[in-house]
Amino acid sequence: MKSVFRLSVNNPVLVHMITIATIVLGSYMLINMPRELERDMSFNWVLIWVMYPGVSPEELEKLITKPIEDEIADVNKIESITSTAAEGFTGISVKFDQNISRNEFDKLYQDLRTELDKVQNLPEDAEDPVMFKLESNTLTPVIDVVIAGDFPEKERRELAEELQDEIAAVEGVLEVDMIGERDREIWVEVDPDRLDRYSLTLQQVVNALAAKNMNVPAGELKIGRLEYLLRTVGEFDSIDQIQNVIVRQIPGGGKIRIRDVAQIQNTYEEATVITRLNSKPAITLSVAKRGEGSTIQIVDTVRTIVEKYRTNRLPEGAEITLVNDSSIHIRNSLGKLQYNALFGVVLVLLVLYLFMGLRNAIFVAIGIPLTLLITFSLMGVANESINNMSLFGLVLVLGIIVDDAIIVMENVYRRMQEGESPIQAAINGAHEVAGPVITASLTTAAIFLPLALLPGIVGKFMKIIPIIVALTLAASLFECFFILPSHIADWGKVGRPKSQDRLMRYLLKPYTRLLSFALRRRYWVLGGILLCLLLSFLPIRFGLVEVDMFHGDEYPMILVHVTMPVGTRLETTDDVMREFETVTLAMPKSEIKAVITRTGWHEVENNFNERNGNLGMLHVEVAEAKDRERTLDEIIAELREKYSHITGPERIGFQTREEGPPAGKDVEVIIKGKYFDELEAITHELKAELANTPGVTDIDDNYALGQEEIKLHIDEDKANEYGLTLQQIAFTARNAFEGTKATVFRDGDEEIDVVVKFSEAARTTLKDVEDLKLMGATGVPVPLRDVAQLNMTQGYSTIHRYKQERAITITANVDEEVASGVNVNQRLHARFDKISPRYPGYTLESGGEFAEFQQVFRDIPIFFAFGIMLVYFILGTQFKSFLQPLIILMTVPFAFIGAMVGLITSGNPLSVASTYGLVALAGIVVNDSIVLVEFINRQRTAGAGKWQAIINAGRTRLRPILLTSITTVSGLLPMALGVGGKSAIWMPMASTIVWGLSVATLLTLFVIPAFYAISDDIRQWRGVRVEATDIEKRVRT
Repeated sequence: MKSVFRLSVNNPVLVHMITIATIVLGSYMLINMPRELERDMSFNWVLIWVMYPGVSPEELEKLITKPIEDEIADVNKIESITSTAAEGFTGISVKFDQNISRNEFDKLYQDLRTELDKVQNLPEDAEDPVMFKLESNTLTPVIDVVIAGDFPEKERRELAEELQDEIAAVEGVLEVDMIGERDREIWVEVDPDRLDRYSLTLQQVVNALAAKNMNVPAGELKIGRLEYLLRTVGEFDSIDQIQNVIVRQIPGGGKIRIRDVAQIQNTYEEATVITRLNSKPAITLSVAKRGEGSTIQIVDTVRTIVEKYRTNRLPEGAEITLVNDSSIHIRNSLGKLQYNALFGVVLVLLVLYLFMGLRNAIFVAIGIPLTLLITFSLMGVANESINNMSLFGLVLVLGIIVDDAIIVMENVYRRMQEGESPIQAAINGAHEVAGPVITASLTTAAIFLPLALLPGIVGKFMKIIPIIVALTLAASLFECFFILPSHIADWGKVGRPKSQDRLMRYLLKPYTRLLSFALRRRYWVLGGILLCLLLSFLPIRFGLVEVDMFHGDEYPMILVHVTMPVGTRLETTDDVMREFETVTLAMPKSEIKAVITRTGWHEVENNFNERNGNLGMLHVEVAEAKDRERTLDEIIAELREKYSHITGPERIGFQTREEGPPAGKDVEVIIKGKYFDELEAITHELKAELANTPGVTDIDDNYALGQEEIKLHIDEDKANEYGLTLQQIAFTARNAFEGTKATVFRDGDEEIDVVVKFSEAARTTLKDVEDLKLMGATGVPVPLRDVAQLNMTQGYSTIHRYKQERAITITANVDEEVASGVNVNQRLHARFDKISPRYPGYTLESGGEFAEFQQVFRDIPIFFAFGIMLVYFILGTQFKSFLQPLIILMTVPFAFIGAMVGLITSGNPLSVASTYGLVALAGIVVNDSIVLVEFINRQRTAGAGKWQAIINAGRTRLRPILLTSITTVSGLLPMALGVGGKSAIWMPMASTIVWGLSVATLLTLFVIPAFYAISDDIRQWRGVRVEATDIEKRVRT
């Protein structure tokens, strides 16, 4: 190592060139790195969609969902298969093992596609399955562009399509999904009475339209030396041509045309979703980004495009509004971290100045930007973004990265005070502490790096933190050992005694007396520490510190899900949704920025959107937290009370979104089994338990009966008599009441479906169904009643399945001021354990947030223990002792004592974030003890007695121990206090480290020396004699 320090000191030009290169490269990477709220990552989830319009959930489950599940279930590494079958579509979510690599997941994705392609006998008229990955960039849009206003629907759609095309071309945009638009359609509404009059069937009308509207190549014609293409042209040029299509020739020359049996409407498809913005009709463009895209750049470009339209190209009455802008939250969140980091740097510099003087403080402080720039260079090479987690990793080590420089600088300065030249002091001082400095960095990295292997979604979410910490520590060592010695040798000097020296002299006297007292009463110290450690567990046991799950900062939005009685028509539901709009828009304008209504739509888990006429949703955009006085919970409480006066809805649910991994609601349990009757009974009992639990709100489940169905039971014998097949009967019925596309009408570049169906007046009663005419082989129309029996039944609105069994999911929110989400989930599981004997074969599993919480709290202790083993191995190698590493590791329980004090004082729960802070703390607190024990050993090797060595080492290392701890605390203190803005993730984590390190440092200064003395007592009891010196005798007395 000494050669490295000589190279640094003897080649200042090389050092300066490397410093300049570091500044240039790091600055370039910092400027060009994308800024995101969360890093791009794969959740190892795959979604499969199959559309089959007009088919009930039960039929979809039987014909599509189960066959696909059975075929794909054998693919390796699948954790769970979750599916939803609703009217007209089925969605299947395949969740793979979260611990596999991205490359392995890509391979398994192809295996899954291969198995999906093997599925046989899917209905011919069902659409082909669509399969895609669910990744972090597809979870939520980066921004929504809403085109709204009281102007013609045709112009609104054209404007939306024009905007969609322009935004889709923006670099980094994955897709622009349009919501609330309706395709143009030409309806041929047939009167069944007129069909009867002419002895026609609906299928004959469809066939006539399809046969007339054709454009068919007829080959080539060679004339002389030239070739000509032949084409038969018969496409419709106008709607009048559609009306004049001949359905049948009547003997005698007459013709029955479309206009004789039907009315033609140039209109739009029937609405399945109705969208409004602040009560005005609207179309929403939802913009999703690619993994490598920059959210801030995409949003800024979209804003530029929208502003161009606002200035020049908007029809009268039109407006374009930007909502759900994730770049605002990114800027605010990163701004909070950056402000806290800047504030922390200022505090660190102030502390360094107070303890070391201006010149030495500058030497140490230069290392902060250089280390960060080296780290940014490494991040840029690895294509990492600046996001919440990577930036927090940098803030976390902000105070740590000066520790090695402080130790080196303080030791070099001490040697200069003893008479060595700056050059010699730089070389010898750095070399003297190189071993413990490297060991301290290795032990910190050893605790952090196992956390990069933490499984589950939370593990993936936080994986970058330990990697950033390790990279920054390595960069700090490079700066400390190669750049710092050169600076000291060039510009270092010993000044006159200043206030910093007087401060240390003032601290040394009482510290020496207290240390001597602790050494004399070392066994009392040991007993007191063990008692404090035992007492530190009591706050958790008696509820003074609650155990909680993962909670991030809330996005400024509220989702309101409204469910009307099953079978409610879309128009009726929309009337009720207008009442919700009115109530919401009457709230203070300072709180509510916009209200987007979607009737016929619910956003559900796993990126599925459920559509049905009895559903409705409000997306309430709320002002940023700094711009309003009330919290989201307070606003929701008022909305809940006002909504309770609206009549009609069966259920009203509220949902907020938080930054962080997709973990679900506070309470989410899945009951699975064979029959829905038993599942419903279990659900009823568990929901009753939740209803009796204080603090639990928005209790809901995903089980609901569907609207009533009219089932046609075909008499096959009678159908055969008339020459009718089951398929023919089914398709004729669907064509009449659902409609069928007969052909396409081209209007310029637009293709418009021509849909044939019965007129609305002929689709209102059971008699209309029974009177439906079928054309058999005999050529005589046959009423449906002659070959089928109609029965009224009630099916299911949706059928949910989990791990290839039918399932019902219960969800609820928990007011953390009243109850703990962990306790509520545990209470629910205890209730199921009591009733489960009555329901053999039915099981309960945790989902959502609690499931992730259980996994994290099960795995963190394992990885923590692994990290401690690595630290012990490193320390044992450094000190060549089995016992001394145990002395140093005693600082870890010290930190736990401090952390518990911090959690009680701050009111923060023991959550995933604070637990992560505890683990990180263990890697930080051992650093001071390493240097202290190292110096005690050196004193004894030089011939000092035990007591003299301990006291001399304590006095010598008092300043660097205080400095390293105070700088680390100072770097995190603004974040722990929320000076630059409060964060639900960072505050508990930072607070845990600040309190734990503060208490551990005070104990380290007294308890580690006492433990060292006790270890020496043990050696004496084993027969190893140590001669007493004069100091030793004085300490004993």
